[in-house]
Amino acid sequence: MGVFVLCAWVLTASLGGYLASVWIRHGGLRQRASGVTRLPLWLVGGHVLLAVGGLACWTAYLAGGIRGTAWAACAVVLIVAAFGFMMLLRWLPSSGRHSHGRRTAERHFPLTAVVAHGTCAGATVLLVVLVVLRQA
Repeated sequence: MGVFVLCAWVLTASLGGYLASVWIRHGGLRQRASGVTRLPLWLVGGHVLLAVGGLACWTAYLAGGIRGTAWAACAVVLIVAAFGFMMLLRWLPSSGRHSHGRRTAERHFPLTAVVAHGTCAGATVLLVVLVVLRQA
C-alpha cells in the first residue's frame, strides 16, 4: 500500500509541476507587478517545498520503515493540502468565463489540470492518513 501512495504522490506532484510551469510561463513570479497573480509567492513556494519535503519523508519511510517519518509525512501532507486549498480559493474568482479584471497568471490554468491535481491530491492525503493510522 505504501508504494501505491508513493505513486499517487508522484502523479500529484507531476500535475502540480505542470500547473507551476503554466503559472511561471504567464508571469506568476513577477510578484511586484500589480495584478499579475493572486497567488503570493510564499504560498506557492511553501506548497511546493512542503510537498517535496513530505514526499521525501514518505520515501524515507518506505526505504527504512521508520514510523516517525510516516507520521511526519502525514503532518506535512495535511499542511500542504491546506495551502493548496488556500490557492484554490484565491484561484476560483479569477477562473470563470464571467470573471472581471486583469488576466492573472493562474487564469491560464486548464480546468481539467486543476481538477486532476486536486483529485489526486485528495486521494493522496486520504491514503497517507489511512496507511499511517493503520500502522499505529
